[in-house]
This record gives sequence, structure tokens and C-alpha cells, in this order.
Amino acid sequence: MGEDRMEKGLEEQLRKALASEETEEHGESGPAAAASPQAGEDTFVIHLTEQDAAEDEKDGEKEEEPASTGAESVEQRQEEQASGAEEQEELEPAELKMEEPEPQAAEAEETAPEPVAEPVYRMPEPEPAMEEERPEAPGQPAGNGRKKKKKKGKILAAVILVLILGAAAVYVGFSYQYKDKFFNGTTINGVDCSGMSVEEVEERLKQQTEEYSLTLTFRDGQTETIEGSEIGYAYVSDGSVQAIKDSQVPLLWITSLFQTDEGQATADTEYDSDKLEAVLAAMPELQEEQMTAPANAYVTWQDNSFVIVPETQGNQLDTQAVRTAVAEAVAAGETELDVESLGVYAAPTVTQDDEALKTQVEQLTTLVSASITYTLPSGATQVLDGNTLRNWLTQDADGNYVKDETVWNQHIQEYVAALADSVDTLGKDREFQTTNRGVITRNSNLYGWQIDQEAEIAQLTQELANSTVTTREPVYSSREVSSENNGIGYTYVEMDLSQQHLWVYENGELWGETDIVSGTMTEARHTPECISTIYYKETDRQLRGPQNEDGTYRWDTHVDYWMPFQDSGMIGMHDAWWQSSFGGTNYIYGGSQGCINLPPTFAAQLYEWITADVPIICYYSEAYTLHE
Repeated sequence: MGEDRMEKGLEEQLRKALASEETEEHGESGPAAAASPQAGEDTFVIHLTEQDAAEDEKDGEKEEEPASTGAESVEQRQEEQASGAEEQEELEPAELKMEEPEPQAAEAEETAPEPVAEPVYRMPEPEPAMEEERPEAPGQPAGNGRKKKKKKGKILAAVILVLILGAAAVYVGFSYQYKDKFFNGTTINGVDCSGMSVEEVEERLKQQTEEYSLTLTFRDGQTETIEGSEIGYAYVSDGSVQAIKDSQVPLLWITSLFQTDEGQATADTEYDSDKLEAVLAAMPELQEEQMTAPANAYVTWQDNSFVIVPETQGNQLDTQAVRTAVAEAVAAGETELDVESLGVYAAPTVTQDDEALKTQVEQLTTLVSASITYTLPSGATQVLDGNTLRNWLTQDADGNYVKDETVWNQHIQEYVAALADSVDTLGKDREFQTTNRGVITRNSNLYGWQIDQEAEIAQLTQELANSTVTTREPVYSSREVSSENNGIGYTYVEMDLSQQHLWVYENGELWGETDIVSGTMTEARHTPECISTIYYKETDRQLRGPQNEDGTYRWDTHVDYWMPFQDSGMIGMHDAWWQSSFGGTNYIYGGSQGCINLPPTFAAQLYEWITADVPIICYYSEAYTLHE
């Protein structure tokens, strides 16, 4: 309160001094201007030092004029000033005090200044002795103006000094309150200690300790909370708070306006480490059986292409590292701990950005980029592409896909063999609707589909290496002429050897028929059953049998029309001008060497009609016996 009154007094006196100076500048002097302060008003007194008085006396001597009432007043005032300066030697320069002025006599004469208790300069209204006496006659010196300006400077300096000392007093006063209290902006263990004493801070820390809990945040947002009461958490004063207070210098309190002071009382709590270990041991996130190990990124086949499957982080923890970090957090009074930020989770060693994986995907994509679409006899298609080719690759010890040439080629062979097994009909039983004996089943030993596996393997290997994309048939060594009527079609030649009769059908219609003579019913000469086709046809052919030792042939016969269909071209249909009759049972003992003998006229007609690849169905409709 004293400092506030002092500041207000200074402001008021300074205002009055400025007003007085303004009055003097406008020439308001004389008895009225020099009047003493009214009774009851506070007067701000400035005591001058001995040096100031001497300077005033010197100024007076320089300005000495012929005797006059004004000059005598100045000399008298200088003497009073010197006397006042002696009385004030033991006082501080420019010491300020408030005093009550004594009443002035109403009848005081103008030339006789009012006596004062001590020589002073009064502010803000100047003393009569300080008032400049104007010359009564022209030509009188005006030295009082310079004196007046000098005194104004002294007054201003005194005011500034007073303000500085006042401000210093205020600053020191503020610093005193921080003698036993913390600076503003001081934080200890997360507690705002601004303006608090050490005892208050320790009490607050004790309360905070009683409410303490530590929240652990695991991967995937899972949290666990450790309550202070679970681990015997308690506050222990060890002087660390006092040490932080001692580090703050009260006179430097102003620095707290520009910066905060964060302290840490690190040894002011205690807890039971065994209880903490028990709490951690019960946490599900720290159980080995609950943990999932991380998995590296890898290459796999997905949606018809090789892709990189990103790594997975898992939740496998270094449990000992977690225990250590939690203990440190509790000791430091921390309330939250992000476990993942500790770097204690096991991490994958190969990520989806791995350059080796990217290169592997490119190479594998090239290996399986071929696509072969097979068109099959049934009208269906079969596609060989990456979905199958990927399985022909092998995996190394690290699980990476690689191409093993031996394994790759083996897969090609197996694929072609499986394709042939599903397509080939050559050598398999086939049903046939006969003319008058119903449906029979015979082995299709010489007719049907057959893939040339060796040729197909060679072509497929090349296409896969070139990443070929194509649609084609397999490479066949034998074909069927039709997909209808169980592969026979409706244009064919039917022979019932038991009935010794032949039928020719064209587009399902009977084209012609005739009796025949087939091979003699012996092991060497009987005509075998078969489903075959005409290999070719030829006219003017010499038919010869095996050669005898003398160079002759077992038979050597000329025919006009030759149409072979089995036994690698050794058995066929031809004209037989030497047969006297056809049909019946003559074939059993008097048949041919195995060929089908036709009447010459029919043979000529058939030769003109038939073409290569016309199916031949040759069968015995009844059981037979071979003789010697």
C-alpha cells in the first residue's frame, strides 16, 4: 500500500510541477505566483546537497546587480539555501518526503520572503526567492532565465531517479514473495506449482500419488491399467522438491514471465516391485501363448497372377523389455506408456517393398504367362495357363518360387500324358449299331483319336518358353473322321464276317451291299476284326505274299482295284475275278489269304466311290473256331 501511495504522490507532484513551469513560461511571476502553498496541501520537498547550494551561490554572484529589493531577496535566499544544505548533509541525495507547509501571514511584504524552517526548494510551485525579478528599468541584465532552465533539468533528473528507485522498490517487493514460493510456470511431476510453497507442492504430490495409475497401450489399441494401490505406490519426501525450489533465485522472478520451469522430483515415490511383477505377469498381452509371431512378406499366386502378400506384424513382445520400461515409467510417475513406441515388438525381416520379392514376381509372371487353349474332339476346350503352370514351380528353403528344369519338364510330360488319356480313343472299346445284329462292342484298335505325345511335348515346351498365347488342337498321330455316331459318323463300310456280307452307307443311307469272301479260318489266314479306315486306294496292283527260299512268293496275284484298311496295308478289299461264288460258308476252308474278296463289278463301283479315311467296321457277329 505504501508503494502505491508513493507512486500516486509522485504522479501528482509531477503534474503540478509541469503546470507551474507552463505558468512561468507565460510570464506569470510576482507575489501572486510566488505565493506559498495553501494550508492543508501536501508539499513535495526536494532537499539539495551542499554542492547544489554552492552552485546556487555562485550563480547568484555572477548575476549580482546594484542594490535593489529583488537583489537583496536573492542574497538572503542563497544564505538560507546554504544553511539548509548543511542540515541535510546526512540525508540521501534527492530524498523525498511529504510535509505540511506552515501558514503564511496575509500581510507579508513583497520584498521580505516568508521564513521557513529549513532552506528548501518546493515543487511543483517555485519559492519566491527562485522567482525571476524582472528589471524595473531598461537595460537591466536578465541572467535569471538561465538559472531557471538549469533548475528545471535538476528537477527532471530528480523525478527520473525517484521513478527508478520506486520501480526498484516494487521489483524487490515482488521478488520477496518468491522467497518461499515457486515461480509462476513451474511444473513438478506434471503438477503446476506456480506460487506454491514446498510444503504445498509436496502435499499436492502426495495427493497425486494416491490417485496414481499407469495406462499401457498395446498394439491394435488394447489397453491395460496399473493402479497405484495394486503396487503399493506411495509418496516419499526426499528433498528433491526443496532442491528445485533452491535452484530458483527470487531476484530472477521476472524470467518466469518468459519461460517455464519444468522440474522432476524423480525420487519422491516408492512402490513394491514384487507386486508390480505380479500385475504384469497376469496381463494377457504378456502371455507367450497369446502372442502371434510376425510373418515376412512373400510371393503367392492370387487371382490368376503372382502377387506379394504384405508382411504381418503380429503381437509378439520382448516381455523383459516391457517389464523394464514399465518399472521406469512407474518410478518416473508417468501415467501413460505406449508399448509399441518402445520398439519391443518382434518385427518381420522382409517387407512388401523388398526389391528381391519384386524381381521374383516379375520373373515368375514371365514363366507362367503362356496360355495354351486346346480344342478337343468333343468340342470342349482345355486351358493350360498360369493357374496350372504355377504348380510346376518348386519352392526353396526360404519359400521362394523357383523353376527347376527337371521338375518342370517332368510336369510337361505328365500333362501331355494326362491330356492324351482324356482324348485318345484309339485302342479303346467302342459301341457300334450294326445293320441287323443290334449294337455290338468292339475294340477300336486301328481307329480313333491318338495324341502324338512326343511331338506334343516338343511343341508345348517351346510355346511355354516363348510365353505363347494360342488356341490349337493337340498334335495327333491318329484321328477320327467324325464326332457323330460314336466317332464313326454316318458314312462307312460295314462287314459281318460271320454272314459274309458287306454294306456301304453314305450319310446314313445304304449306298450298296454285296456278298464277300474273307480269309480262311486258320490262325494265319483268317480276317481279323477291326475298326479302321481306308489307308489309300490304288489300281493295277500286284499282291504278293511272303517270299519263298527259291525267290518265288507264296502268292502273287494281280488286282485292278486295291483298297487296304489293316495290318499295315497288308489286308484290304479288292476285286477277285478267280472266285466262282461269294457268300455262304466257303470262306471257312476256301477263303482268301485274309483280304476281303469282292465281285469285280462291285469292286470297281466301290473304288470309284470310296475315299481315304472312310471308316471300316469289320466284325464276326457269331462265335467262330479256327482250324489247322
